[in-house]
Amino acid sequence: MSMKSTKNLKIVLGAVIIGILTITIAYAALSATLNVSVSEVTQQGGLSWKVAFTGSSASATVGGTSDTGRSCGNATISETSVSVGSIELSKPGDSCRYTLTVKNSGNIGAKLSSITPTKPTGTNVTCATATGGTMVCGNITYKLTTDTGGSSPYAANATLAGGASQTLYLHVIYTGTGLNSSEVTQSNAKFTLVYGQN
Repeated sequence: MSMKSTKNLKIVLGAVIIGILTITIAYAALSATLNVSVSEVTQQGGLSWKVAFTGSSASATVGGTSDTGRSCGNATISETSVSVGSIELSKPGDSCRYTLTVKNSGNIGAKLSSITPTKPTGTNVTCATATGGTMVCGNITYKLTTDTGGSSPYAANATLAGGASQTLYLHVIYTGTGLNSSEVTQSNAKFTLVYGQN
């Protein structure tokens, strides 16, 4: 290789190195450093969670016009369940209504996540509706409502603030239009209420 070619090669390499250094410096001049920091996180203590039924029993408000063949058993209440004794309804319009109270004794808001009905069992018992807080099975309607008249269903997403209470009404009503030709017994109808954090 001639001396002139070597010199030209050195000049070209020098120019390339200077170009690379210039680009590197230019990129360095455009860089930015951003920081996100969290100085402290404290998990609050003293919060509590308790959603439960209150009271120990509830007697029924009786409706209808039957002189005989209509009786409403008392409801036994614990924090997690309500158990209603035997009910006898004999003709359309007969009903039993129970007043229940759910209380949020904690200080975290609660929300009713779901109401799931369990259909009753028994001979010749079929349910036309079994969704949320309403079941219509044969001549009998079961409902959970927020009013005594039974027109405002207790529904999922209802909220209950810490320390607050909610009155519910369980209605068991003979809503069929005809009389049974023979005795029909429905057993073990149930609503399961699930509350979650609001």
